Amino acid sequence: MTASPEREPASTDAPDTEPAEASAAPKKQRSASLVFRQTVLLCEAFTMFFATLLGYGLVRGGLVDATMTQILVGGLALTVLMGWASGVQKRSWGIWVGWLMQLPLLAAGVVDTAITIMGVVYLIVWIVGVRLGGRIDRERAERDAAAARAAGEGDAA
Repeated sequence: MTASPEREPASTDAPDTEPAEASAAPKKQRSASLVFRQTVLLCEAFTMFFATLLGYGLVRGGLVDATMTQILVGGLALTVLMGWASGVQKRSWGIWVGWLMQLPLLAAGVVDTAITIMGVVYLIVWIVGVRLGGRIDRERAERDAAAARAAGEGDAA
């Protein structure tokens, strides 16, 4: 057996410093509506990618009257567009892009009705996300305003 070298203890000469995160102000909480909208659109992008693969298989099997190029270019373009739409949700016009992105999955019923069913499900989730996210954001704003008033009253006393 060989003797293992002894390890020296860590240097204690460094001053105790707190992490920068502890002294910084807390990060502002992200909008619930924004998070819901981005998540739905990203999930739709993945669904569109898999719908493209489904279309590819249907074209190869001769079950759909379209070319491989139409299915692949169209499907992958819509996949990228939905991913981009997720990223622009922070913009004032982003929600309108999100509403517009609900249409491709609904219209994809010409390839397979299962894709349209997924489009309907995503449309429902989108509507719920927009409404529920807006409600959560309003409740957070009310809670923050009440906390600020309580803090202001506490300082005055």
